[in-house]
Amino acid sequence: MYRDPGALSIWFTLAESYCIVQSMLFIDRPDGKKLKQAHALNAVMPYMMRGRNQSAVYYDKDIDMESALRHVRAKNSSLGAKSEIPEQDRCSLFSLVLAALVRTIAIRPGLNRFIHGKALYQRNEIAFSFIVKQKMTEAAPEGSAKVYFKPEDNLDTVTRRVNQAIAYVREVGEGGDGEGIAKLAHRIPGGKALVIGLYRLLDRFNLAPASLLKVDPFYATLFFANLGSIGLDTPFHHLYEWGNVSFFVVMGKLTQKDSHHGSSGAKHHSVNFKVTLDERISDGLYFARSASTFNHLLSSPALLDMPLEQAKSVLELGA
Repeated sequence: MYRDPGALSIWFTLAESYCIVQSMLFIDRPDGKKLKQAHALNAVMPYMMRGRNQSAVYYDKDIDMESALRHVRAKNSSLGAKSEIPEQDRCSLFSLVLAALVRTIAIRPGLNRFIHGKALYQRNEIAFSFIVKQKMTEAAPEGSAKVYFKPEDNLDTVTRRVNQAIAYVREVGEGGDGEGIAKLAHRIPGGKALVIGLYRLLDRFNLAPASLLKVDPFYATLFFANLGSIGLDTPFHHLYEWGNVSFFVVMGKLTQKDSHHGSSGAKHHSVNFKVTLDERISDGLYFARSASTFNHLLSSPALLDMPLEQAKSVLELGA
């Protein structure tokens, strides 16, 4: 049977274009690269457990913070009198905990993954989101901060990035970067459904603008809630079905508990952490060892001042 070479050429061109479009739509994203699942069960799990909250596992841990508190005090003392320390350089327990999380993820990159379209992705960057209150009153507005970190960031760098982000949100006001888009959608009749529906559609096919993903707090490595700053205990928080955050970490208030080491009757400060995570991104052993790394960094916070590779070597020796 005769086949027109020109027609065949057109079909080959269309097939090639289709493959390119498929690659663009279903493989690469502005915020992550698609991974090939190592095990068949892991590849099937997103089909069996289709949402993050269907796939959520919960972790509850009290962590001794005496070493961390001493390190914060020493860090600030080395900068001079309290009144002389620039606001952006002032270390806090909050920034130290975030630095420990950044370093944990740098050492354990399997935590920096997410499920999208039933596929597993490795996130391109480390990004944390958290809520910032304008003032410590119920009526005060709040905004979301999204901070990008580099794997090699140490405690000083993380502290500076976090403090600058908090200052920016307080200066910009309620809602931060995303507030303008939300207000515009709210004013248009049917705008909320239209904007959110279009955003979901573009995101589904990996075509959502990188500029929007960059500022959307729900497209991040983790969402962090420092409830200890307002004197609250820690609840378990759900994961968001919007976006691709695979972790929610809640930090509670400082409490004093009897020490299990040293002299009897000694009291140690501790903080309760509750973590909700999407179990589809890794396996239980990986999560357990990552939690151990985080705990070790908080008990030996000098590791947060070291270069990343040196800290990794110390942790490996102590393993």
